[in-house]
Amino acid sequence: MTQLYPAPTMSLNPSANQAVGLLDHAIIFMAKWYLLIDALNGFMLSQLGQGLPLSITYKSILLALMLVSLLQQRQANLWFIPISVLVLLLGPFYSLVLTGATAGFSYDVSMVLKLLSPVLAAMYFYQLSLRAPHYAWSSLHQVLHLAFLIVFANLLIGQFGYGFTAYQPNDYLPDQNLGTKGFFKATNELSALLLVLSGYLFAYYWPRHKVKFIIALICCVFCGKALLTKTGLAGVVLLAVLIPLLQSFAYWQRFGRIIKFGLAVSFITGILLLWQLPLILEILPLSEKLRFTYQQQGLIGLLLSSRDLFVVENWRLSELYFSDWHQLLGVGYTAMDLYSGKPLTEIDPADLTLWFGLPGLLWFGWFFLGNLRMAWLTWRQQPVGLAAGILAINAVLLLVASMAGHVLTSGMLWIPWGMLNGALFLSLQPQESRHEA
Repeated sequence: MTQLYPAPTMSLNPSANQAVGLLDHAIIFMAKWYLLIDALNGFMLSQLGQGLPLSITYKSILLALMLVSLLQQRQANLWFIPISVLVLLLGPFYSLVLTGATAGFSYDVSMVLKLLSPVLAAMYFYQLSLRAPHYAWSSLHQVLHLAFLIVFANLLIGQFGYGFTAYQPNDYLPDQNLGTKGFFKATNELSALLLVLSGYLFAYYWPRHKVKFIIALICCVFCGKALLTKTGLAGVVLLAVLIPLLQSFAYWQRFGRIIKFGLAVSFITGILLLWQLPLILEILPLSEKLRFTYQQQGLIGLLLSSRDLFVVENWRLSELYFSDWHQLLGVGYTAMDLYSGKPLTEIDPADLTLWFGLPGLLWFGWFFLGNLRMAWLTWRQQPVGLAAGILAINAVLLLVASMAGHVLTSGMLWIPWGMLNGALFLSLQPQESRHEA
């Protein structure tokens, strides 16, 4: 995404303009409390049986304020936003003309806005970092720490039986409600959000305070265990290993042979674990469901939680009912909802390609590869810093989006994720400035 906010090549100037306006304060204030609004929305749904559009209204206002700020700052590349909207909606609009399914087209529009949201958030926070680096650091620290506290509190409340369960009774577990997500509604989105927040905490505390890093790790593992998702548990552990390794890269370079030996041992261990997977599944949470999935669909079905079946079926329906050129532009949720019992497969590249065609797939690749490239370039300049965390978070989320979805199309994720990607410039601040946050 170098077109929108170029990768930095030098440290911040201590005399950088510190202009922070009322609009910036309003945006940061709203960003701090957006998860509380999500939880309030879920609380009202659980108590009244019907939710109010609090969350979507709140986030729409926040996104609009970010756009106004970018217009005020005369961001040169804002033309990219309306062009992207038009290109992504070409196929779904044609489906609307053919079918008249306005509800489906409204869903497609909302998905496009969700795709654009992390980009706009990153553009805004990048501009804020240039204008007021110290305020941006403080804001980033407060927004992400407060977001984690809200998530932690919700999952803690959920452990006492309040709010929603992560897994509802089903064919494998007819009498069990497993896991909790507090008063949040989307389990998979909450798992991805946990990865963003835990990755930031690990990157922030590892160079500063090892004891606080361990406390953060324990809290994040608790959250992953409360959710009972593969994404939450495995992702937190992976980030807890990967981020310290990246931040201590200069130190670990001297142990190149040992690291290669360790990787070889890890590879062999992984093969052995796969060999003994049926026995391992017996002791894991949700073991009955996992064993059933493994027996019916094998390792791929287990890793993808049967989503691969929905992908194959939707591709078959798309080829059956739509022309090649229509599929190339995307048929949208607009049309898939007419023929598929599950138009949302919950694997991001598959959904984006089905809904928005080649433009959707290109967006997926551009977004992740662009952010990974910027994070890599910044990490090379400053390994001991936030860039290591951003690099690891984007890499893990790419894996999650390719297997579990609800990442690029998440309404919960875009604010902290976008702020982090826009904060790469701050990684090059002097060490003492980073501690001020």
